[in-house]
Amino acid sequence: MTASGARAGAVMITVQTTDGRMLQLRPAPLASGAEKIAFLSVDGRDVVAFYFGTLRDRAERVERLRRIVSSYDPTRGAGAAYWREAFCWPTGIVDGARAVPADFARAHSLAQPTLGVVMPVYRPVFFMQDRFGNRVEKEVRWFTGRKAGALVPDVEKGSLLTRLQVCMRLARAVRRLHFAGLAHSDLSNRNVLVDLRNGNACVIDIDALVVPGLAPPTVLGTPGYMAPEVVSGRSLPTIETDRHALAVLFHELLLQRHPLRGKLVHSTRSAEEDEQLSMGSRALFIEHCTDRRNAPDAPITVPLAALGPHLVPLMRRAFEDGLHAPSRRPDAVEWEEAFYRTLERILPTPSGRSWLIVPEQGTVHDPWSGEVVHRVVPMLRSGRGAGDAWRDDGISTALFHHRTLHQWHFDADVRPREEVSRDAMAYASFHEGTWWLVNLTDRVWRTADGRDIGRNAPMQLVNGLEVMVAARATDAGAGRTWRIAMRTS
Repeated sequence: MTASGARAGAVMITVQTTDGRMLQLRPAPLASGAEKIAFLSVDGRDVVAFYFGTLRDRAERVERLRRIVSSYDPTRGAGAAYWREAFCWPTGIVDGARAVPADFARAHSLAQPTLGVVMPVYRPVFFMQDRFGNRVEKEVRWFTGRKAGALVPDVEKGSLLTRLQVCMRLARAVRRLHFAGLAHSDLSNRNVLVDLRNGNACVIDIDALVVPGLAPPTVLGTPGYMAPEVVSGRSLPTIETDRHALAVLFHELLLQRHPLRGKLVHSTRSAEEDEQLSMGSRALFIEHCTDRRNAPDAPITVPLAALGPHLVPLMRRAFEDGLHAPSRRPDAVEWEEAFYRTLERILPTPSGRSWLIVPEQGTVHDPWSGEVVHRVVPMLRSGRGAGDAWRDDGISTALFHHRTLHQWHFDADVRPREEVSRDAMAYASFHEGTWWLVNLTDRVWRTADGRDIGRNAPMQLVNGLEVMVAARATDAGAGRTWRIAMRTS
């Protein structure tokens, strides 16, 4: 392969992938990391990251990449469109000395024989301009600390609602990896991109996945996100260590603090030893139920309890029960379910400037802004059966003006996963002092007192109302049964 002219006065580099594609790259590097240097394609659609230096495990890396771009690729099967947005998944491999120009390989000290991975360019929503006008990638690290946050425009910081949506999408992506038996091995605030304006998330650096039975990890992880057993040298990255990193990311995104960085000092001999103990064998949750030694120096203004009844138990399992017992950590499926249930409890504050999570009891207020909700909040509790046989599913939906209901509100066996329709099937309305729920489907609702609510018909919401949703026409299973509780602070 040789370098050729892209146009008069410009030079492009032509490389060939193992599946026969020819890519033209811009000659100047786009970015460089610890083991790879990346180049942007001339058409701006792809990035090729080449390994440099000496690759002692080259054959293993090639086989890992081959499987990642083929049998493990979720962007080629069911739900492909969704997963293309959830991951920056590699699309090809550049392999062999003949695949790139020799002078190009020498100039950039590329590994020999050359090995590179082709990836799509990040979507535009994952870029922003910081306060100095620099174009930067929206890595999680920009949104989890005061120092970095000071450089981020307010419009990019999102809300509690969009942060919960980001966390749910991240849980869903990691669930997909783990279902395939794959571990990311380096989930961190640099390897996840977030769009807090719109609730999007994207997992990157996929080429280092731990492939079962084939490829052990090539990296141990990022400080602050490595599980204690990895920090202390007792384990290599696995699905269980991914679960620790995932919980750390959730904690940081939602509460703006690291779950293990408190005031407790484990060693005065060196900062490095103290860090290793604090993140490793002596790691201790800053909001531990019984052991308060590692509380932060500054008072916690928004406690863990603000995250509501579904997330708090998982946080405690992750950072108390499971911190030093990997098998007890919540998995991605549990997190996804908890975020779904928490998003059902979300409510706009009276000012409309932010969001809050309605607690199971007590005052309905926003601990971040201090706003209190003084009005009645209709809570739609989902269950099965009717009357004395009604069984609570443990899912409560806070209704607000124009909140929509969807298939997962109607059918007990449906969750808001990637393949489920987002079409509205009902909506709540507050009109002239009265709360209503309007049916947008042909599935009839029947109240406990025998009234049928058909398509486009409104149903007044009152405390204690019980409503049975007709089954889907496609099966014999019953729909949900709702109970309405008119909640007051």
